[in-house]
Amino acid sequence: MILPLDWDLPGKDNEALCRQFEKAVFEGSGIQLPYRYFVPRAEGKVPLVIYLHGADAVGDDNELPLSMHDIGTMFSKQGWQSSHPCFILAPQYGRSRHWSIPEVKACVMELILSFIEEHSCIDTDSVYIYGYSAGGVGTLKLVKENANHFAAAISICGATSSEGLEELEKVPLWMVHAADDRIVKASYREAGTHFLSHYGSRDIFEALKDRSPGLHYTEYPAGYMKEAYGVNAHCSWVTVSDPEHSEIREWLFAQRRGSEP
Repeated sequence: MILPLDWDLPGKDNEALCRQFEKAVFEGSGIQLPYRYFVPRAEGKVPLVIYLHGADAVGDDNELPLSMHDIGTMFSKQGWQSSHPCFILAPQYGRSRHWSIPEVKACVMELILSFIEEHSCIDTDSVYIYGYSAGGVGTLKLVKENANHFAAAISICGATSSEGLEELEKVPLWMVHAADDRIVKASYREAGTHFLSHYGSRDIFEALKDRSPGLHYTEYPAGYMKEAYGVNAHCSWVTVSDPEHSEIREWLFAQRRGSEP
């Protein structure tokens, strides 16, 4: 994947954060799925966070999902772990695949359930999932099809099909998008588009906002990502991992499965 010059780069502490994650390979549904995982230093029940990377981190190196951006390691920072200890699970899909391919979806869910079974201290009412770009798409897809497993989700510059859209009402969801994103559009419902079966983050919010109190949407105005962070409009994940803005991260960890949104 050829990245634009104004793509975001990881922070200076990201390499050290990556080293805190163990490496493994999971075999399920006929495929192998490399993954990284972080084990907290904590007692008692703690949440599990599943992180889905974008298309810029595809491969089988078990490195790029975490090393490409700060978004994959943000929950492993000492400051966050001190107040919100959690496990982190970061799978990686290979070339010519996608989070929405049936065998990849099945393997991810098998990995999640196997990881929970292996770590009895995971609070199964506090299992969260998030992702950016292709990972935002994958997050929406997995939530649609496995809503009962997740307490809350964050989809960053994601999109989805109209099929099963109502399933997103079952899980508290916060979506993030930049209005001028041209890689994954905030809206595919505007006049002139040829993808009316696609729903960008704005489309999902407009369709479900009146009947889903757990639904939240943040849209950054055109030019904001460039002006505030010097990056491409698609890189709205930078706002979610920004240490100065923790409201979305705090919201995620405040959710529990089965509680009122």
